[in-house]
Amino acid sequence: MSLTFRSFATTVATAVATAQASCAQLLNMDVGTPGRALMESVSGVGLWFQYLALQVLSRTRLATSQGTDCDSFVNDFGMMRLSGTPATGMVTMTCFSSQGQSAVIPAGVTVRTVSGITFTVIEDSALPYWSTTLGGYVRTAGVASISVPVQAVIAGGSGNVAIGAICLMGTAVAGIDTVTNSAPLLNGSDMETDEALRDRFPLWLAAKATGCPAAVENAVAGVQSNLSCALMDGQSPDGSSRAGYFTVVVDDGTGAASDAVVSAVYDAVDAVRACGVAFAVQRPSVMTLNVSMTITVPVNSDTQLVQTALSAAVMADIEAVGVGGGYAYSRLAYLAYVNAGVTVLAVTNVLLNGSQADITSQKNRILLPGSVSIQVIGGS
Repeated sequence: MSLTFRSFATTVATAVATAQASCAQLLNMDVGTPGRALMESVSGVGLWFQYLALQVLSRTRLATSQGTDCDSFVNDFGMMRLSGTPATGMVTMTCFSSQGQSAVIPAGVTVRTVSGITFTVIEDSALPYWSTTLGGYVRTAGVASISVPVQAVIAGGSGNVAIGAICLMGTAVAGIDTVTNSAPLLNGSDMETDEALRDRFPLWLAAKATGCPAAVENAVAGVQSNLSCALMDGQSPDGSSRAGYFTVVVDDGTGAASDAVVSAVYDAVDAVRACGVAFAVQRPSVMTLNVSMTITVPVNSDTQLVQTALSAAVMADIEAVGVGGGYAYSRLAYLAYVNAGVTVLAVTNVLLNGSQADITSQKNRILLPGSVSIQVIGGS
């Protein structure tokens, strides 16, 4: 839709010209005259009506709506915005003098990072050291450390923290002195953005015809906001051909989605699959991509800043591929030139998993970043 807007000056000029064209004699429309004042007052009301029309149009079209207006638009079709998901993972709690006494770590104990991101210990009755009677995880005497599951208090990507970031006890526990996370937490995701909601809306509409690939993909996308998936139509989980069967490969960005996520995806897909068609939901196999390259930059450039920016750009680009995607070797040099923050004079010795070749796509596999080694030559 193309809209033509008029400024106040244009509206007044048009009104004056229209009035003059309707009169046989010359009208005095100078600034300060009654005629000019009348035209300006009417033009002001016209601008107000123009503003109201613009607001109505922007709020009644999904493409131009924002925030709660986006929500109200899709809600009319029975669709809801996806909420954020809290990051989860394992932390290791240690006692310096473990020989003396045991310790009980109840569900609800908090731990946090130096920056104040707080996590809560959650119950997992499948772990052998969980005690239903005591309502917590038991570190027996003589055992120095115990690993317990935690979940971010606030849902969102802020809970995705690096190795060792969780280092403070938020709740004192007798028999526990230190806490740390030996692996990064990566599966937290923010609330679905307006842009992501708009992108998902056509898929949601297409999914009303259940039993089709769009219905399955929409069902997976509707579980939580950080999932990617690939469909192996007519294939069993081992990749062999099987009529009347399909396999959904799903991941939440970690390469090892939790049992709860896999179960939720299974239930969602089961609700839209065609009658008589069997399926399976599985995690992807993980392929780690190791990247190395040499970057030449001008003298007096901040080499450390360049190295940090490029490493982050390469890792984010690999993480964005999702399940079933491949990776082009040529993207590495492109990322170096675009994301260095300074003029890049040369990009050499680029290797992807030790070679100069593309990584082909496989529907049952996800690519995750491994080591990213960037040597920056030049600068200060």
